[in-house]
Amino acid sequence: MRIPRVRGRAALSAVALVGAGAMLSACGSAAGTDGKGGKTSANARAATLAEGRSAAAGGNCGADAKLMPKCGAYWGIYSVQGRSLTSAVTGIEGKVGRRFDIVLRFHDWSNAAGPGRFPDASERALGRDRLLFFAWESKVYQRQQSYKWRDIAAGAYDRSVLEPVAGRVKAYGKKVFMSFDPEMDRHQNKGEMKGTAAEYVAAARHVHDVFQKAGVTNVVWVWVVTGTMSGENPQRMLDSYPGDAYADWVGWDPYNFYKCHNGPWHTFDEKVGPTYRFLQQHGFAKKPFMLPEYGTQYDPADPKRSIQWYRAIPGVLRSKYPNIAGLIRFDAGPGCNLKVDNGPGMLGSYAAAGRDSYLNTAGR
Repeated sequence: MRIPRVRGRAALSAVALVGAGAMLSACGSAAGTDGKGGKTSANARAATLAEGRSAAAGGNCGADAKLMPKCGAYWGIYSVQGRSLTSAVTGIEGKVGRRFDIVLRFHDWSNAAGPGRFPDASERALGRDRLLFFAWESKVYQRQQSYKWRDIAAGAYDRSVLEPVAGRVKAYGKKVFMSFDPEMDRHQNKGEMKGTAAEYVAAARHVHDVFQKAGVTNVVWVWVVTGTMSGENPQRMLDSYPGDAYADWVGWDPYNFYKCHNGPWHTFDEKVGPTYRFLQQHGFAKKPFMLPEYGTQYDPADPKRSIQWYRAIPGVLRSKYPNIAGLIRFDAGPGCNLKVDNGPGMLGSYAAAGRDSYLNTAGR
């Protein structure tokens, strides 16, 4: 599920930082694909951990060519709590007492100064000692205009959008995370109605291929779905997988919305577990997992369980979900008020979780 957020020019200060222990993870396909349109059996992809990843307890164990920490997880945050992109990042870093590993930012397809041209000066500055993550949405924020996946796949925006962006990312040089239309499963039967799952797959492959043709070798592609496990959405997510050759990481976005969505309280474990097991059961554990967005409300009637929500994260990851290699805390409000510091004790417990050795992988 998704909550409203500010995008485009008004969101120039909006960032997502992924810290030393988080990872994006998305959904796979029932049988999976080989990245060339062919099917692969679930048994053929039935690893329990991504290749090269260890269930060891974090520390300086290095990262591979796809930025996957070989143990532990990146710790990160998306924040709009600052006057600028830089202050939104450094401000919360000062409060939690550590530097995050990844800065996440949303961009559109305008190819215009601001949301459409990246990396910008602020991102380059932050990228000197942090990884950058670009969530790239096929829409124009200023006009709230969405593009159809079938048109993207047909090459309608190659010269006006794809090729210029590919050139700028290539020129940046350093490796970056990118996702094309994260949570695409929201836009197939409601929302922006960008097209079908098959049309998304064709568009995602086309975007990847244009970058490849342009000689871009510094992008790590993250395939991101909502992770919603109700109704027809699990199959919708599976049908939207573009193939192993087009996705380096898999991610989903678990939230404890609680009363904001008139639902029950869920612990971190309870929100993460169902989709994690779904991915494992469908053979996608060969890819590292990431939570590009996650968060919780604060329960004033039970402050202890609210504080425990954060405190439990390192132990739960270590003992139950070792294939999650990164998490990005979505720090925003009002609306559902999913800010990190949304109640007494919350900021302190979040900071304590981020100091755990499992979330301090020094080898990126």
